[in-house]
Amino acid sequence: MTNMVKDIEKYMQNEANEIINFACKLINTKTENPPGNEILAVSVVEKYFKRLKIPYEIFEKTKSRTNIIGYIGERERSRERPSLLAACHLDVVPAGDGWQSDPFCAHVKNGRIFGRGSSDNKGQMASMMAVAKYLKENESGLKGLFLLAGVADEERGSALGMEYLLDECGIHADYAIIPDVANNMQMIDVTEKGALFLEITSFGKQAHGSTPERGINAVWNMIAFLNQIRHYKFRHAFHPLHSPPTMNLGSIHGGTVANTVPAICKAQIDLRYLPGDSPTDIINDIRSIMKEVEDQHSARFELKITSDQPSTNIPVDNPLVEIITKHTEAILGTKPKPMGQSGSTVTKQLIQKGITAVGFGPGDHDEAHAANESISIQELIDFAKIMALISWDMLT
Repeated sequence: MTNMVKDIEKYMQNEANEIINFACKLINTKTENPPGNEILAVSVVEKYFKRLKIPYEIFEKTKSRTNIIGYIGERERSRERPSLLAACHLDVVPAGDGWQSDPFCAHVKNGRIFGRGSSDNKGQMASMMAVAKYLKENESGLKGLFLLAGVADEERGSALGMEYLLDECGIHADYAIIPDVANNMQMIDVTEKGALFLEITSFGKQAHGSTPERGINAVWNMIAFLNQIRHYKFRHAFHPLHSPPTMNLGSIHGGTVANTVPAICKAQIDLRYLPGDSPTDIINDIRSIMKEVEDQHSARFELKITSDQPSTNIPVDNPLVEIITKHTEAILGTKPKPMGQSGSTVTKQLIQKGITAVGFGPGDHDEAHAANESISIQELIDFAKIMALISWDMLT
């Protein structure tokens, strides 16, 4: 194993320029979601797969919202032949403001790659391409199957990406590593909070602003409701791997002009709850609060669930965590810690399909979605080393 570590370290250091160039090519494809257009990035990946003679498939639920999966190793499934999936998403959030350079024209400075998607998630895809190249060159030694996926629509729920691949395309693996959690390879995402998004509508009665008593003010009633749920107590407030549960008021819209009593007001709420808590219980609690406010203020509300992603949780002592820990220590000299994630990754969809999945990857926590997003080149190289060791260890 010592010789293997040295060989892979040398191999990936030699691939540094290839990793940089590939990351820059991906960043330069404008795949802001919405609208997505992941086909632009898929074309870059496809050319690379063709050059390396890696067989691949392309899946598209909606035109230009494209997914690609490359296969290396033994494709016939059996208990003796494990399969490992690594999936990176090819869509990015809109660039936004505050950039010091063109977010879709990647550049290298002070050992970092700058551009939208460099840290979330195109830099990681470049690392995984180097891993794919190594495994393809040594494919005769593989007993299992390695799948490298570039997926669509992760930033807006994955309905056109991972969910589609799992539900409609028959994609499956025994294990999966999702490099979409940053933390400089110092954490392994083994549990994620549930994410419950609600849209609350307050209905009132329009009237002239000079005679508000003739109307029912939907905004005032919404304020009364929001003041009540602001102090909501989750049933489960502690988890050893998680921060406490949270509630965020993300948006509120109501009324048109100052001199009209508003007849409608909408608010959007984001609740992140811990494993063990129930979204049904939370929704019932919210409905009870709504009923109280309706009785007190002549109000009427409507609740709509816009997203319900359950919490997920896999054992800390599972083999995937152990093998990631072993090879990270071999390369970095440190052991990543199993932790909980407040945000959501596609590990949720994978775990729900019975696939043992964790999040693990390079990058700084504060870079994703930020202006002037960047990632360390050396981290991308080190991540390629670790993932090559993990893949070889699991599949030979």
